[in-house]
Amino acid sequence: MDIFAEIEISAPPEKPIPHPPLASIPIRGGITADPIRQKFYDMRSMASDNPYTWNDARLFYRQAKFMEGFTDDYTAFADFSMHYPCYQRMGYERLRTYFTWRTALRRAEATQTTLSYIFLHIYELLSCIGTNSPEDALAGLISLQKNYAPQFPALDNYLPQWLQDFHIYYNIPLSTPIFTYENSSLLDWNTFSSYDITKSKFYALPQNAELLNDCFPHVTRALAALAAQKSITLSDLFSHTSNQQIPWQPFRRALFHPHLNQPNRTTTLPNNKTYTVTSNKFTTQHTAPYAHKKDLVAYIIKKTEALLRRSTNHKKITADPTSLQKSTTALSQLNISIPEITATIESAISSYHTEKNRIEIKINPKNLTKIREEAADTTEKLIVEEVQNQDLGAQPQTPQGDAAPLTPIIRESNLVNALSEKEKDALKLIRSDGEVQKIKAFADREGLMLEILIDNINEKAMDVIGDNLVEVDGDTVIIYDDYLHYIDDTMGAGA
Repeated sequence: MDIFAEIEISAPPEKPIPHPPLASIPIRGGITADPIRQKFYDMRSMASDNPYTWNDARLFYRQAKFMEGFTDDYTAFADFSMHYPCYQRMGYERLRTYFTWRTALRRAEATQTTLSYIFLHIYELLSCIGTNSPEDALAGLISLQKNYAPQFPALDNYLPQWLQDFHIYYNIPLSTPIFTYENSSLLDWNTFSSYDITKSKFYALPQNAELLNDCFPHVTRALAALAAQKSITLSDLFSHTSNQQIPWQPFRRALFHPHLNQPNRTTTLPNNKTYTVTSNKFTTQHTAPYAHKKDLVAYIIKKTEALLRRSTNHKKITADPTSLQKSTTALSQLNISIPEITATIESAISSYHTEKNRIEIKINPKNLTKIREEAADTTEKLIVEEVQNQDLGAQPQTPQGDAAPLTPIIRESNLVNALSEKEKDALKLIRSDGEVQKIKAFADREGLMLEILIDNINEKAMDVIGDNLVEVDGDTVIIYDDYLHYIDDTMGAGA
């Protein structure tokens, strides 16, 4: 028996034989065709020109416009999970479940659903399907985020960027906050940092977290002012923006077809990033983060924490500027330095404490005349009393009772007495040459860690004078200027 068969191939017809529409196909048994199935069939038939491109954005847009006004009241529920959900691959039950949920949502009823159904509706709203205007579509996106993001956190990985893109593509006012270095919170900055503030034991205490979150905007505004003095923006410290224009695609990672004919224009965001559309094509400036971005953000956050720890007498930490060596070249080209950044942070926190502790006195204008009269009367009595004392040859009296408070020099003498000989030698070395490496070498010879040596000195200083005495500042260990002459007087450590 011959295992091969001979096949005769005939030439194809000149024109393909068209398939009859579903409605014209006779149904056995006299059953009436389901109009909803017919609607879904007509919608899917739009892919007949390319039936295998089920995730084509243009096809989705055409099908979405076709189903724009469709409503449903399906009583069952079909579960649904799909990457890049689209109508073309959804069965009858899932389509009915989706359109029933969408019908309720358009009545402001946020009923239970799955994440894939939500993303399918987001894709519709990004194309303004079923809305009267882009503003209505934007409101729908924000409503979805509000109602469903707590249950589906994955939405927060996509919607913030898509909301920003919505502003650019449809050229409407931005209705949601956008990250800018000048006006964003500590926790926003923390997402770019190599140092995680949320793992700090200091930040773990609610009162300290509140203090840091309240103080940090003062620091960022001060740094922004410093940048402005250099004719740059704060973001320039962390990212490089070139003049190169690169293509920009709105709503990346979404099923979106750019259906609008855009007029030539330029849109600038609050973060100074610009988007230009020419001949219906978007471009934006190429922006790339510096290699030092995470370390510089970490230094700013940690330096702020270190200074606030000192002000609250909490265990000290050090923000080491030597970790920013790879940023030196880039920052120098911007005419800005790490010492300037450090000084700006210190000044901002000092101003923050001054403002926070300011006592505001309000005087009722109605009582101002009375206050002036009483002040004049008091002044007159003091003058009379002084004249009487001069006539009687009165001598100043030494107050009785509790001993007078210790003078600064006595307090500093007590501090010196509290220090060990090793700690005194360390202070003398710091006073004469505070290079970190030399102080560390001294500590190593004495069998101590540099951090422990400094902490011990500061703890004793805190007990006696109520303040720290030394601090690591960059490549040097310094004694605070307020106490230099006392150390010189009591220890003979002056140069």
